[in-house]
Amino acid sequence: MKISTINESVSLIANIGVIASIIFLGLEMQQNTEMMQSQTRNSIVENQLSFYERGIESPELADIRLRLGNGEIPESSALSLGVDENDYPLVPVEETERFQYTFFLLSELRMWENEFYQFQIGLFDSAEFEARTNAWRGQMSWAANIVIWRRTENAFAEDFRVYLNGIIDEIS
Repeated sequence: MKISTINESVSLIANIGVIASIIFLGLEMQQNTEMMQSQTRNSIVENQLSFYERGIESPELADIRLRLGNGEIPESSALSLGVDENDYPLVPVEETERFQYTFFLLSELRMWENEFYQFQIGLFDSAEFEARTNAWRGQMSWAANIVIWRRTENAFAEDFRVYLNGIIDEIS
């Protein structure tokens, strides 16, 4: 009788140990997940700051962006977007400048696509992501940015394209 009781006690203690180990493992995994999310968020912020620094440190790029933001849009693109070119005063932008700005905006769009993906996997809560998309709305209200987006949107993930096109449709 004593051996049976001892075996049951040892078995019970072993089972409790296994359950405690599983709980501990779950807590460790949760902490690792939170740490990875924190590192990912930090990386996103570092990317954004690096992106902003390019605009701050390049007076030429700032000038191009200001001129484009004041309404420059190629006539052929304006017509295909249903934009009346008279709504946007033409500002002289050289082809080299257009090329520079296109890649500047493409890097911003890639950042947005990454933020969209991170939101999809739960890295951002809805309120925080909405604040980001409000900034996107402001950027995509510029005709020049829409022209660049329309020319390059197929290079982005389909779910992001649908989301950003929805924002553009809301603005229009």
